[in-house]
Amino acid sequence: MTNANVVMNQFMERLGSNGFKKENQPNIGPEISLDFIDEQLQSYSKLLKSGIVETALQE
Repeated sequence: MTNANVVMNQFMERLGSNGFKKENQPNIGPEISLDFIDEQLQSYSKLLKSGIVETALQE
C-alpha cells in the first residue's frame, strides 16, 4: 500500500507542473458554519468529478 505522504507529494508535484495556483490554508480561516461546510463539500465534489486526482496519480 502506498504511503499517504508519497501519494500527496506526487499529486502536488503533478498539480504544480500544470500551472495550477496552490495556496496553503491560513491558520486562521473562516468561521466553520453550515454554509462553509456546504461550500467545501461542493468544492470537493467538483474536484473529484473533474478526474484530476486520477490523472495526477497515474504513473
